[in-house]
Amino acid sequence: MSKKAASILAVILLAICLISGGCSVPSDKRVDINSWKDLLSLSPEKSKTIPPNGSEKEVTPEQNPEAGQELIEVKLYFVGPDGRSLVMEKRSIAKTESMARNALQELIKGPAENENLAVIPEGTRLRDINLKPDGLCIVDLSSQAQQAGSAEQEKLMVYAIANTLGQFPTIKDVTFRIDGQRVETIAGFVELSNSIKPDYSI
Repeated sequence: MSKKAASILAVILLAICLISGGCSVPSDKRVDINSWKDLLSLSPEKSKTIPPNGSEKEVTPEQNPEAGQELIEVKLYFVGPDGRSLVMEKRSIAKTESMARNALQELIKGPAENENLAVIPEGTRLRDINLKPDGLCIVDLSSQAQQAGSAEQEKLMVYAIANTLGQFPTIKDVTFRIDGQRVETIAGFVELSNSIKPDYSI
């Protein structure tokens, strides 16, 4: 048989093989092919969730944004059991650049000790806090702070805030605003025309 005839015969056999559904492949080879198809069938999403240790457990982000943050102990001042003086509570909070703001937020939340009393009227919000280069701290409270019902209650609230802020070295004295407006008194009892310095004897 000539080379030309052999070539034509090979083409014809190949055509028949393709038309009839393909040439037969040993069963063990089909298993290998199927295995490769299985490997290729992994979606990109699933592949990305497999950590280096080979486990298929999906890794989820940390739910607590403060996890691992350094804590710092601050001093908060509340009304004591006698109702006439301030007592100090220590509380650990996350260390951030806004320590004075965070300390006041904790003060507004109220005491942790059952025998102590809240010093700021319920519903009061800290609207803003601003520290000047000379050490003056401007505290802006919501109008609920005006619910202080007596001179003694207002005095304790003012000095609880001043004493809590006074633990920070950069704060020398405190002045107050209500809803962004400068005030000479919060509830009509304590004169606040001048700034207030911490007084730990109260």
